[in-house]
Amino acid sequence: MKFSTLLKTIVTTGLISSCVSLQSVSLTQIPQQRSHPVKAETSKFIIFFLSFDNDYVDKLNEDLKDQCRGGKVQGILTKDEVTNYFLGFVMKRSVSANGYCNKA
Repeated sequence: MKFSTLLKTIVTTGLISSCVSLQSVSLTQIPQQRSHPVKAETSKFIIFFLSFDNDYVDKLNEDLKDQCRGGKVQGILTKDEVTNYFLGFVMKRSVSANGYCNKA
């Protein structure tokens, strides 16, 4: 194999590879009654490490409320994940929340 072909292969592999990392996890107290699970997810692509707002996360709260009308969401597990593409020049930030809807 020629050196130039090997170098092209290494560079191409590095550019198209991705890496996922878990930034944070949080959990509130889990209720005894867990019959109605609710789940919401949202994400945003970030290019060249420039993110000017975090408004996409607000959608998470509204999605959980819509799934639990007249009740209270408890036992919420949130995860914040980052996926790096193209040597970190493009990132996808994903936030998910799982919980339980308890109606009093």
